[in-house]
Amino acid sequence: MVQEKLTRRELGALMTAALAASQAASQLQAQTPGNPGPPLDIAEWSYHWYGVEHALLARGTVCNGMQMYVEHWIPAQVRHPYPVVLIHGGFGQGSDWFTTPDGHRGWATLFLEQGYKVYVLDRPGQGRNPYQPFVHGAFAPQAPTFEAVGKALNLPISDPRVAQAVASMGQPMPANNAQTQAVWRTRGAMLLDDIGPSILVTDGDGSMFAAVTAEERPALVKAMVRVDPPTALQGPPKLAGIPTETFALGPTRNTREAFAPVLAWLERTIGIPMTVSQSDPHPNRESTALKLADQGGFWIGVQRKQMPYGTIAQGQMFVQYMIPEKKTHPLPVVMVHGGGGQGTHMMGIGGRPGWVHYFVQAGYSVYWLDRPSYGRSPYHPDALGPSHLPNVPAFEGLIGSTAVFNTAQWPGPGGMNDPLIDQFMACEQGNVSDEAFHSDLVWPGGAELLDKIGPCILFVHAFGGFFAWGVADRRPNLVKAIVAMEINGNPFAAQLLWGLTASPMTYDPPVTDLSQFKLVDQTAPPDSPRPVVSPFKLQAEPAHKWKNLKGIPITWVTSEFGGGGSPISNVAFLKQAGCSAEMLRLRDYGIFGNGNLMLMEKNNHEVFTVIQEWLKTKV
Repeated sequence: MVQEKLTRRELGALMTAALAASQAASQLQAQTPGNPGPPLDIAEWSYHWYGVEHALLARGTVCNGMQMYVEHWIPAQVRHPYPVVLIHGGFGQGSDWFTTPDGHRGWATLFLEQGYKVYVLDRPGQGRNPYQPFVHGAFAPQAPTFEAVGKALNLPISDPRVAQAVASMGQPMPANNAQTQAVWRTRGAMLLDDIGPSILVTDGDGSMFAAVTAEERPALVKAMVRVDPPTALQGPPKLAGIPTETFALGPTRNTREAFAPVLAWLERTIGIPMTVSQSDPHPNRESTALKLADQGGFWIGVQRKQMPYGTIAQGQMFVQYMIPEKKTHPLPVVMVHGGGGQGTHMMGIGGRPGWVHYFVQAGYSVYWLDRPSYGRSPYHPDALGPSHLPNVPAFEGLIGSTAVFNTAQWPGPGGMNDPLIDQFMACEQGNVSDEAFHSDLVWPGGAELLDKIGPCILFVHAFGGFFAWGVADRRPNLVKAIVAMEINGNPFAAQLLWGLTASPMTYDPPVTDLSQFKLVDQTAPPDSPRPVVSPFKLQAEPAHKWKNLKGIPITWVTSEFGGGGSPISNVAFLKQAGCSAEMLRLRDYGIFGNGNLMLMEKNNHEVFTVIQEWLKTKV
């Protein structure tokens, strides 16, 4: 309906809104790939899992799979009264909003540029939320194919943009039924109860998530933007009174050009940008503020596997990155998570800052990744095969023992009802069964990352330690230091048949057959840091050397309570293999009470400072 007559006030407001929208669109269009956009002044960046629930099984307590991951950015200058919640669709995940397939800033950053508080969620069972087949249903019989994505994007399957788009897919979307909608409804309501009145922005069938959330909390939904919803969902919303607009943007939807009319509509509908002054309902005791030149994400290690139904992605790893506005260190840091976890291990816990924050705040560019099948790097059986060790639950965060959290430095109260243990276990899932296969996927992807970003420092934790050895073997000139924090495994034990790796390394003299290793038992000396393995295996002299790692500074960081493999045996292997390795015991620096999760414990900044000082002396 056309309004025939406007009051002078209404006409002035409309003209002002139109001018603001026009200026915003001009600003967006003026930015080019060579100029990613204005610096980002972020007052708070962190994440939270909503709706973590326990299920008591015979083998122990697990997360039941209904948790929802939400990452958020709060700008230093908030210019809009309501935050934006970005909801992905289909086989996607929250990273769809981070970066375009050709590497430009995505809508998460574009909204942040405009002064919106931004929340990006992964729907339960997708993205960073581990997929639980017994909750979310069986895996789709076919993984997404290059052919289907290329057709959707109108690009040849050889185009790198197709590889980037296909890499984010793989986890099936849970069936759109009453049970799934009940999970969406309750988790969406939890988020809005926490952050207050918000704007919901959806892609594809993410509009259904928004619809059931709005039904549950209509007073907290101030507007809805629906981008390319399915045909069945393109009609008017069921809830009257919530301004809603549908945009048909097609394959180019996550671009600056597509963003401009959405921004203009929101400013016409919600109001003129302003400086919003309000107290933070969840203040941090420690700063999670960041000043960035840029941020985003991309995929590495995307291999192609032929299936009868088409070409699928295999071995892809998601890399999230942050570039500080003032880069005071020339070498970036590459961080690799451990165990059955994901990149959130590096991002703090419970709203506390993590080592991503500390490195960026210290002036380092930081890249942190999810290994294949973990976190944002999707798992599908056709691509990766069995995803768990015998007798170890797949896809589950098992909370049967809280011993790893019972340290003097754990930031929560400990015990089964500790909310921070819930936050940690919400990201956990079973390890891969074949470590050699996993290594053969990860190492080429890691080499690809270093080719892209140049010389760097590798920071690896627990089970992720094998990343450093194989990548440095392939790109020795690009690895300037390795920080190994309580890496799992012991020399020549279990699947580590090649020393500290499950796949071959470059030795001098060459090793072409495992029988060429002549092994002898070694006894751990008194006062060895925990865990202690005695006897342990080393090579008989003269030993084969890791010739490609010679001269790379390596430190093995170990805490008071220990974890992973035996520090004594691992450092002894590295030294015997000709590496410049040393042990860094936190107790020698007056730091006590830590365990294997020192990177997120109460004194994680103190531990970081020790490692930073080591880097200053070695690099």
